Amino acid sequence: MGFGWNRGRVPDIPWAARMHASLPLWLDHALAEHPLTASPYLLQLEDGSLSRPEFVRSQCQFHFAVRYFPRPMAALTARMPVSAVRRGLVHNLAEEHGWDESSGWGALDPSLAHDRTFLRFLGSMGVLESEMEQEREGAAVRAFNNALMGTCLMEPVGLAFGCLGIIELAFAGISSRIGTAVVRRGWIGSDALVHYRLHAEIDRRHAADFFEVVTGAWEQGGPGRVEVEDGVQLGLHVFDRLYRDLLEQAKEGQA
Repeated sequence: MGFGWNRGRVPDIPWAARMHASLPLWLDHALAEHPLTASPYLLQLEDGSLSRPEFVRSQCQFHFAVRYFPRPMAALTARMPVSAVRRGLVHNLAEEHGWDESSGWGALDPSLAHDRTFLRFLGSMGVLESEMEQEREGAAVRAFNNALMGTCLMEPVGLAFGCLGIIELAFAGISSRIGTAVVRRGWIGSDALVHYRLHAEIDRRHAADFFEVVTGAWEQGGPGRVEVEDGVQLGLHVFDRLYRDLLEQAKEGQA
């Protein structure tokens, strides 16, 4: 997980050069050492003790987090006074809404919007869109969504960027693990991964967009670094809490 480079050496993937080397290394360490990397949700999915019905229940709820995520991002965008700082957020928002970087700045493709790609993933697991229309957002995912919105509206911007950035970074690794597990367990074919294949590929770049904004503050130390580090710890905490709560609810057969 993490940025995909070995701890203790300078990262060698191109987008990491946009940040001072010490920040990606610190983020990689923070993520590797956090309980999220050994989340019971992921471990039980990988070792077979999370059943297919339990996984599907949890993923139906996770759809509400996918659908909501662009909204805190948009709220943070509105707080940025200059276009240079907004640019990475706008890029991420465009991809969330169906922009394909390979096609240039043309019209957004609604079928590529991330809430739609996640619905297609659920469809490959046997969940009908009509069923999702009846699904109610549970307390766990609502708490996660509200935590992100509150952070992006009210907390210092460095903290908000750290929080969203580490969630993007963590989700890249989580997406890869979930995709590998569901294919290995024979639940779907690799060609049907859709959403999880996409995020395993792009979320490291999204994380770089967030952390590029705050790398200067982090390197200067002092209050600016504290804000970023606090945001990273908050993001790891709420994301870990979401997966633990979704696992508990799925095991209990709750929504």
